[in-house]
Amino acid sequence: MPTANDTINIAEVFSAYPAGRDDNDGPFNGSKFRDSVLAPSLRAAIDGSQKLIVSLDGVRSFGSSFLEEAFGGLVRVGFSKAEIRKHLTVESNMVGGTRYIEAITRYIDRAGG
Repeated sequence: MPTANDTINIAEVFSAYPAGRDDNDGPFNGSKFRDSVLAPSLRAAIDGSQKLIVSLDGVRSFGSSFLEEAFGGLVRVGFSKAEIRKHLTVESNMVGGTRYIEAITRYIDRAGG
């Protein structure tokens, strides 16, 4: 698991082909990424008063269910939206990456906890 102030590259630490919401949708789903990588790393960043950077580069494509479960799901597992905004940065240099970042922001903003 990456430590606080690290960059998580989803393609490198999880999969270049993440898909789906939960285990019914396959092995590289949003809840698995959130629970095994994203949430523990974000907790470490918060506890260390650091920023966690998540890079989307190298992933072939993202489905909305993966992004909503992984990132919007942070609110449902106990992170406040304020904590997420302060300690999480999502970056991408890939073509089309901006639309994924905008979607992630929407999913966090709309998430219910």
